[in-house]
Amino acid sequence: MAKTNLHRAAWRSLLKRQPGIVVLGAAGRVAEMAALLETQQNVAILVDLPDVHAELVDQLRSTLPECGLLFLVENYEFGGIVDLLHAGAIGIMERDVAVADLARGIIAVGRGEIVLPPDLATRALVALARGEAVQEASPAALTSREQEVLKLLAQGFTNKDIAQTLFLSVRTVEAHLRNVYSKLGVSSRTEAAIWAVNHGFGADG
Repeated sequence: MAKTNLHRAAWRSLLKRQPGIVVLGAAGRVAEMAALLETQQNVAILVDLPDVHAELVDQLRSTLPECGLLFLVENYEFGGIVDLLHAGAIGIMERDVAVADLARGIIAVGRGEIVLPPDLATRALVALARGEAVQEASPAALTSREQEVLKLLAQGFTNKDIAQTLFLSVRTVEAHLRNVYSKLGVSSRTEAAIWAVNHGFGADG
């Protein structure tokens, strides 16, 4: 128990020094997390456990549906990553990632953005797409700009990356994404990315 408490204290001390992050607390049980987060918005939960499994992700997603879930893993084992994403994780990073990159990942999942290495994101979304259907819609329903935004989303770009690539503001990107979600009949970034991959928007180039 003492070792576990020390581990949490170390994370709390490390992350509270990072710009853009407010550490609300550390917990060892889902119920304790729920108590910490009752009145908060744009919250990310960083999960650092030796054994992360889909059942835990599902429990967190069910109890804390508005929170972004970022999991630390030993390595990017493809099957395990797909299982975590399918259960509701939106961020997965290796445990030895640089602190600054981790902080950016935490902020991104708090905004509901997918956090995965770009070369892995499309492969994982393709795998998800094979087993998960979302509401059918026509690509023609999207404007050309919305299609550009959606393609970059499917390649694992964050809102900030999309904005820089297309020379837009982050707020404009967010507005485009709201329109995309509405037109596609989806409710999450992951569902939109799966739809995009299914319709050929996830390819590079």
